[in-house]
Amino acid sequence: MHVVIHAQIVLKAHVTTLLAKVLYLISFFGLLCAFTYAQENPASEVANQAVFNQIEYHINLKETDSIYAMAGVAYKKATSLSSFRVILAQIYPLGIIKGAARINFEKRIGTYKLDFNGQSLQLLLGLDSLNKIATLLFQPLKESVPGPADKKEPVAASNNRESGQDQFVDSLAMAYTRKSHKSALAIGIMTGNKTQRYFYGNTGNQGSQLPNDSTLFEIGSISKTFTATLLAYLAEKKQVSLDDMITKYLPDSLKSNPHLQRISLQQLGNHTSGLPLLPDNFEQVTSLKLTDPYRSYKLANLYSYLKNYHASVVPDSIYSYSNLGFGLLGTIISQVYSKSYNDMVKEIICKPIGLKNTTTTPDSLKQKVAKSYNTKGTELPIWNADCLAGAGALKSTVSDLLQYAKAETKLPETTLENAMAQTKQFTFQESVDSDVGLAWLTLMVNGVLVHWHNGGKAGSSSFLAFSPDKKTAVVVLSNTAESVDEMAIAIVNKLLGN
Repeated sequence: MHVVIHAQIVLKAHVTTLLAKVLYLISFFGLLCAFTYAQENPASEVANQAVFNQIEYHINLKETDSIYAMAGVAYKKATSLSSFRVILAQIYPLGIIKGAARINFEKRIGTYKLDFNGQSLQLLLGLDSLNKIATLLFQPLKESVPGPADKKEPVAASNNRESGQDQFVDSLAMAYTRKSHKSALAIGIMTGNKTQRYFYGNTGNQGSQLPNDSTLFEIGSISKTFTATLLAYLAEKKQVSLDDMITKYLPDSLKSNPHLQRISLQQLGNHTSGLPLLPDNFEQVTSLKLTDPYRSYKLANLYSYLKNYHASVVPDSIYSYSNLGFGLLGTIISQVYSKSYNDMVKEIICKPIGLKNTTTTPDSLKQKVAKSYNTKGTELPIWNADCLAGAGALKSTVSDLLQYAKAETKLPETTLENAMAQTKQFTFQESVDSDVGLAWLTLMVNGVLVHWHNGGKAGSSSFLAFSPDKKTAVVVLSNTAESVDEMAIAIVNKLLGN
C-alpha cells in the first residue's frame, strides 16, 4: 500500500469569528450529516467522505492522536506517531477550517479543498480495504484540479430584487449557481407569519425548468428529523420508551448479542449508539447495483450485520454520526407502528401539519423531482432506500419544509407538537458550542438559539434551520452536490442580525 505524506505549508495565524465558528460546525457535520450516495462506487465514496469529515473535525480540535488512530497498518508502518504530530503541528496554526468541499473522487482517492482564514489547502485522502487511512496528502491548492467550471450564461430566477433581503439572497444564489454546470435552487425564508420563496436555475425536467413551490428535491439527512419525530411521537403515545434497549424490538436471533443490549432508542436518535456510519457488509451487498444501492440493502442484510456486531465505542460516550443507526431506528419504529416508514411520515406528520409533497416515493405522474447532478454536471439517478430509509430517503419541497419549520416553532398543544418539542430537548453535548437533541443540532447565533440539520447526496444538497424564539426559519434546497451550507448560514446570520 502506497502511503503519501506532504506538509510544506505556509503558516498563518487565524482569529476566530462567530461566523467562522458556525461555519466550522457546519463543515464538520456537512455531508457527514447527509444520507450520502456515490456515483461510481457508492460505499467507497461514502466512506471516504465520512472519514474526511472526521479528520476535519479532529483537525479543528487539534486532536492529532485521534486522527492517527484512524490510520491503517500500512500508514502507521510508514509514519510514526511522532512524525505525524510534526506534520499536523504545521497545520494547526492556520486556525479552524471555515469551509470544506470535495473537488473529486477518483480511483478511491478523494480530493478536498480546505478553506482556512485567507488560505486554502488541498487534501488527498485514500482508504484501505478496511476504510482506514492509507493516503493523507496536504498540499497547496491546485486551481487546475478538475472541478466544476463557472457558468457564463444568465441564470433564470424568480427574485424581483425589491428589498434589501431580496438583493442579499440574490447575490448568494447567483454566486452559488455559477459553481455548477447545472443547478436548480429553492430558498425559503420565514420571519414571523411572513414567508418568502426564491427560485433559481433549471430543474432539468421538460416543461418545468425553473423550480417552484411544487418542485421536489432530495433532502437527504433532514429526513432524520422526521424519523426522530416519529420516535418521539411513539414515546408520547406510550408505545415505546426512549430508554428502551433496541433488543426489545429485534428478532430473537439478535437479542443475545451483548453489544446490542447496551444501545437504547434514544442513543440511535442522538448518534451516541456507537454504531458506525454504515454497516460493514454494505459495499459487498450493494456493489453490483450501483444505480440504486441503498434500495438493494435489505432487512436480512441489516440483521446479518447486527447479529455479529461488535462495538468499538461504548454507547452514550461520544457523538458518532451514523446513517446505520437512523436507518435501524426507522425500521424499528415502522415495525412497532405496523406501517411502512413512508406511511408513518405521511399519517403522523404530513397530514396534520399540511405537508402535501413530502414522501420517499413521489408519484411520477403528479410530482416532479428535480433531476440530480454531481459537481461535474453529470446527471445521477434519484436514489431510494429500503430498510435504511429513516436515514435520508425523503423528498420534499421548499414550501413543505417552511411549513414544517413553522410547526417546529409553535408552542406545543397536540401529541405531534409535543413530540416535535421533545426532539429539540438536549440529550447530549456534542461540543462546547453545540448540543444535540433527537436528530436536531443546535447553535447560538447572536445570542439566539438555532436548531438545524443539513443533508447531502451525490446529487443534492439541503439545509434547514429555525429559531423558535424569533419565529424565523431558512430552507435551502439544491439539485447538485455543491454544498448549500455556507449560503444558508449566511442567510441565518443576516436574519438574526449578525
